[in-house]
Amino acid sequence: MHEISLNQVITDYLTGKEIELTTYEDLRQSLAKILVEEKGYPKKQIKPKVKLKIQLKDCSYDIVLDFVVFNEENQPMLLLAFCAGEVASFVRQYVAAARLFTPPIPLVLVTDTKEAYLVQAKDKKVLEKGYFAIPTYEELKVLVQKAPLPNLEAVQREKESCVAHAYFALSDSCCSRACQLKDKSE
Repeated sequence: MHEISLNQVITDYLTGKEIELTTYEDLRQSLAKILVEEKGYPKKQIKPKVKLKIQLKDCSYDIVLDFVVFNEENQPMLLLAFCAGEVASFVRQYVAAARLFTPPIPLVLVTDTKEAYLVQAKDKKVLEKGYFAIPTYEELKVLVQKAPLPNLEAVQREKESCVAHAYFALSDSCCSRACQLKDKSE
């Protein structure tokens, strides 16, 4: 997904911090607004632009995840990712990221804002597909209770790290490392 800076700054819907406007950031902001205003997600439970460090044998690689939704006990429930392109082709990389997250994230939702896939991270089982695949916050809490948690052994973790690195390195936007949240006071 090639993403470029539009050399403007906007206010992040969830945090109130300034963020660089990119070719897809307005869509991410719209997704955050849908989660809160239409699906009942508490703003404070949604963390935008979460860094995940992928450790390979000889190097590490940082990935920026669009949104991670946490429960009231601060346990991750959902990794929500925006993609530009065929949604199904992005599912595997986000499943790998969810499996590598500490603690693992049980559910993954990948969307281009028209199509969406809601998937269990442990077995890649598609729970919902289509525009209405985004669960309400209450539905999400029920789904998480039923979803098996990924639990990777060292060898599996190494393989998932390779998968995540390969996919994210290929699809990394050119400004993803620059698009961090900043306090307005800075």
